[in-house]
Amino acid sequence: MKKFLVLIISVSLVLGLVACGSPATTDAPEEVASVENGPEEVAPDENGPEEVTPDENGPEEVASADGAPTIAFVPRVVGQAWWDHVRDNGVMAWAEQHGIDVIYQGPANVEVEGQIQIIHDLMAQGIDVLLFAPNDSAALEPIAAEARERGIIVITTEGSGMQNVDFNVEAFNEEGFGAFMMDQLASFMGYEGYYVTMVGSMTSESHMNWADAAVARQLEMYPDMTLVPTARVSSEHDAEIAFQRTMELLQLYPELRGIQGTGSFDAPGAARAIRELGLVGEVHVMGGTIPSEIRDFLHEGIMQGGALWDPALTAQAMLNLAMMMWDGEAIATGANLGIPGYDDVIVEGTLVIGDGAIAITVDNVDDFGF
Repeated sequence: MKKFLVLIISVSLVLGLVACGSPATTDAPEEVASVENGPEEVAPDENGPEEVTPDENGPEEVASADGAPTIAFVPRVVGQAWWDHVRDNGVMAWAEQHGIDVIYQGPANVEVEGQIQIIHDLMAQGIDVLLFAPNDSAALEPIAAEARERGIIVITTEGSGMQNVDFNVEAFNEEGFGAFMMDQLASFMGYEGYYVTMVGSMTSESHMNWADAAVARQLEMYPDMTLVPTARVSSEHDAEIAFQRTMELLQLYPELRGIQGTGSFDAPGAARAIRELGLVGEVHVMGGTIPSEIRDFLHEGIMQGGALWDPALTAQAMLNLAMMMWDGEAIATGANLGIPGYDDVIVEGTLVIGDGAIAITVDNVDDFGF
């Protein structure tokens, strides 16, 4: 398996984008990626799948055109920069390029109930392929199993522990990503002092896995660092909550010197608290985030680095993988999903691992367009 840490340390840090969502209702609007209208949300027409609103007569079925599968992509949330990027530059760009419409529909908040209802409604419409990023992997297992029983191809991302899927696509080895972020935080802290871990939510499998890997790395490599008793807190996918939680943690633990974040809003919220309390250079933060969210903090010296991948590329790799399955191709280690970073994947059971991790520094943060 490729070593993520070697990749990050041995090359100049390049571009990408980072994970995760923001806070699920069941009535969020459906968006359709249309080849005719480009990568904007468009009204359905006779050539593409119609946006379906179930009524008293039952749901309409969505028909695929020219023998192509009917594909649905369910993000963690809609209306948030991370997932807007996935929609516009990932899913819709792919749909335009390949001439295949994709239904893009997600909840308005990061809650699992909204995802379950949306997936249930999509299955009733007659989809052939279901792609999604789970808000709660365990809670989504039953409906994922139902989808597969109906013959639907099911592919996830950021849900490496899910069992009832055909494949789960990850941009990198999760242990390596968590270890890298801890290596960075440890260096910022001078390899000593108290730290805490923060996640977007306690039900976000990927966030929890990265945080677990970061702690394991600390225990293995940095004996002079100590995890505070409040070992893990949730930002609830909200920068303001991350800010408030960091303020509370710094009052509760005056000796706190590091915050390890995994959600995209953890590091920006924590950095703002550090700035407000005048603790620049005394308290350090490292996390996965969007470059635009930490650009000012890096230039001001409040943060020294961040980490990410481009989830739009992950989405396109998932779509290509789905089409390979639709065409009956075998998927094994060495498979080329046709996307940079996913052109020589490792396959371990249902887990598909790419090589798409990126780091953000003060030297490259201005090169990103998001």
